[in-house]
Amino acid sequence: MINTFKWRLTLSYMALILLFILLGGFLGIRYYDELYAENLSQSMLAEVKLAAEILKDYDFSQPQKEITALTEQIGGDIGGRVTLVAPDGTVMADSQENIAQMSNHKSFPEIREALRGDPYTVRRVDPVSETDTMYVATPVMSDDQVQGVIRLAVPPTGVKNLIKQLWWVILFTVIPAGVIALMVSLKYVNRMTGPLSDMTQVARSMAEGNLKRRVLYKRDDEIGILASAMNTMASRLDEKITEISEVKGRLETVLENTVNGIILVDSNEQISFINPTARILLGVGEKDVIGKRQIEVTRSYALTHSIDQVIKDRKPIRQEFVLHNFGEKVVQTAIVPIEDEWGLRGILVVVNDITELKRLETIRKDFVANVSHELKTPITAISGFAETLIEETTGNQTCQEFSRIIYDETLRLARLVESHLELSRIETIDPNLQLEKFDIKDCIAKALERFDLQLAEKNLTAETKFPDESVLVTADWDRITQVMFNLIDNAINYSEEGNLIEITVENREQDVLVEVTDYGIGIPQQETTRIFERFYRVDKARSRKGGGSGLGLSIVKHIIEVHGGNVDLHSQIGEGSTFFFTLPKKQSDQ
Repeated sequence: MINTFKWRLTLSYMALILLFILLGGFLGIRYYDELYAENLSQSMLAEVKLAAEILKDYDFSQPQKEITALTEQIGGDIGGRVTLVAPDGTVMADSQENIAQMSNHKSFPEIREALRGDPYTVRRVDPVSETDTMYVATPVMSDDQVQGVIRLAVPPTGVKNLIKQLWWVILFTVIPAGVIALMVSLKYVNRMTGPLSDMTQVARSMAEGNLKRRVLYKRDDEIGILASAMNTMASRLDEKITEISEVKGRLETVLENTVNGIILVDSNEQISFINPTARILLGVGEKDVIGKRQIEVTRSYALTHSIDQVIKDRKPIRQEFVLHNFGEKVVQTAIVPIEDEWGLRGILVVVNDITELKRLETIRKDFVANVSHELKTPITAISGFAETLIEETTGNQTCQEFSRIIYDETLRLARLVESHLELSRIETIDPNLQLEKFDIKDCIAKALERFDLQLAEKNLTAETKFPDESVLVTADWDRITQVMFNLIDNAINYSEEGNLIEITVENREQDVLVEVTDYGIGIPQQETTRIFERFYRVDKARSRKGGGSGLGLSIVKHIIEVHGGNVDLHSQIGEGSTFFFTLPKKQSDQ
């Protein structure tokens, strides 16, 4: 109880009041002591001067007994101890002490000053009686010569008795004053600490979650301002917590009901959140997996490797995995680092089951491949018949024109079928790459030679920017040639007449970068993400004069990915496009 702020403040006030009372008493006593000493010294000085006048004509050569008797008489008349001191400091007589036992007094300050001709007063402890004593000394003059010194010593017993009485008065004053000080302090402190106690209770309620309680204190002092600020803080906290609770509720509803699996892991790869969809997808049901390492739950080393890569690079990754321990499920994952100003807080893993989509895609690819294969023979037959009709109907212009149209369309259909078959072969698990080491500059130059006629027809200039040294890669020559053929053909078809086409090769530390740039009409930003899809055309931005199959860029993408590289583009409307791909250097070491 004594350790509370209220009692510490009360005792502080009470101690301060008592201190002032004691200090006042001390100063008063000291004042009276000094006043009494001053009056006593003046009275003693007058008495001792009178005695000096009596002794100025006295013959100090008288016997010692007579001088002592005279000293005792003067001391008795004055009411104090009288001492006669010769000019050399020798004590000639003393009214109360035996001079034989007294030392030379010349070193005493009152004697020293009196021998110089001036009266002197000093207060000190008598070395013989060990009591506080007032000393007054004055010279005994005769014919302007110092005959000796008479000293009067009186203990201030009167003031001591007065001081004792005053101390008793102060003591008996302090006790009721302390009680009054305690009552006054308690009353004042209660007025000040009462609101603080209320605020403490409100703060405890707020800490326990009750934000509806308020401090009922309506004053304009500092405590009132604090109470108002505390009430405002409670109101705002209540509003914010309500808002956060609503947002949290909506977020939990979304996370609990989304069709995507959501897994949140910390920087140690321990699961801190998993939604029901992810539980179903991973087959963990209602098991407690919070706090476990994700590898223990997912059993996917590929996913673990990707999470490690995200933690290292702090960049998102989108990948597909096969969860072999959960029925060969194919999942598409987006792995995103969660960071703030204090660093990495965790990793968000969004999992989407695309097993059915992959199955349907496989069925579609197989169907297209089978249909393309079945169409190849009849298309070849139709092409042969149309070519025969052209040769046999030289006299019939109409029939010959229709036959040529049939022939051209069958050739276009044959190219489309061949592109489908080629894409199907590339998309197989084993693309059967014929790897060999070659200079990619030679491969590009060989592909570029096939477009001399098309470049001349559109008055286009093809410019190559190659490094001086050889750029060796280990890849399938025919496949990479096909990639360059498709990219150059794409650049020619969608470039305006008289424009420039640039082909750049950069030999980098980790990979080889190849860029094909045209300065045509460009591709809208929203279309760039779909440009590598099958049959996708940007009708508003690209000319369709070439009449291609719409599979060229899709074939490019699959060939480069089979080689372990990446393909992408940069494009801007009205300024042209740059298609680029990389081949990893690690293939050169295979």
